[in-house]
Amino acid sequence: MRDLSHFYFKGIPADKQPLITVAITAYNVEKYIARCIESVMAQTYSNLDILIIDDGSRDRTDAICDYYLTQDSRIRVIHQSNQGPGTARNYAIEETRGEYLAFLDGDDYVENYIYEYMMSAILESDSKLAICSYYENAEDEPVDIHPLTENIRAAGIRMIKSDELIKACVEESDELKVRNMVWNKLYHKSLLQEKNFPGIMYYEDRRFTLEVLHDAKEAVFVDTPLYHYIIDRKDSIGSQEGFFCIFSEWIPSCNSVKAFLKQIGMEELADTQDYLMYKRLLDYYVEAKNDKTGDKSKYLDDITAYIERCREDVDRIYGVGIADPKEKKRMLKFLDHRWTFDHFYLK
Repeated sequence: MRDLSHFYFKGIPADKQPLITVAITAYNVEKYIARCIESVMAQTYSNLDILIIDDGSRDRTDAICDYYLTQDSRIRVIHQSNQGPGTARNYAIEETRGEYLAFLDGDDYVENYIYEYMMSAILESDSKLAICSYYENAEDEPVDIHPLTENIRAAGIRMIKSDELIKACVEESDELKVRNMVWNKLYHKSLLQEKNFPGIMYYEDRRFTLEVLHDAKEAVFVDTPLYHYIIDRKDSIGSQEGFFCIFSEWIPSCNSVKAFLKQIGMEELADTQDYLMYKRLLDYYVEAKNDKTGDKSKYLDDITAYIERCREDVDRIYGVGIADPKEKKRMLKFLDHRWTFDHFYLK
């Protein structure tokens, strides 16, 4: 593994900057899109192709995007009917002009040196993929841009092999925040050839990210947080996911991830994916059982039937490294003593 302990972020001269396409996907984000676009316009990295895809917004997002089109010659705006983030990102891959591509959600924003920092890490490491840490910000928090200090310039970068990246991604590690999300990564365009996001509203990036991590063989990880992820926007797509897409999108995405992990020989990690899925299904069962409105309880029989599928494989699934013994006890109680489970585990 290459020693990158000497890394120091000095910046990249304008004439040596590879073109980066920054693809901003936006849907009904009129309150946030200006902040997002301006954080990209203010980048210390100048060689940017800023591609904004308005995914059929029904508020003023489209008009705001068109305004910024007149403010910066690097900006392109594409308006399309609402088809979901996966389809919008597929369009971004098709329309990218840069040698590298970065994704950005229209309600988030970035530090003004994110792309120069990540590109510096790529050039220093001779990698095709950079991943950075990120901040999690509440919707009502003020913009929190961090000045470029000596400590930030000297912060660590490190090369990480794909197996470790995939493991951290599936296990949702807090020590190595790879995550399924596409927005904390800078991709060389060759990694995205013949890859597509599924045309769904939720969980569209889960298998996509694992495929990219696998094909990259290794990536450079930037320990410095450079992206601001808004975690609690009430009207965001992420906040609307839930019971109605358990069987149409969430479980299929879990099974697709599991199939890919088996395909690349990571069988134990496939069991980890099952563990996380069944653990969450039990939470869904509790929510549905407690529901008084009928919105969630109508899924109760289907959730119960799906959980029953793990009966013969409990020892294997709940024997993975990250499994909590209390979760196995909880599952066994559900499978073998349903009345007791309902009595002790329902609120």
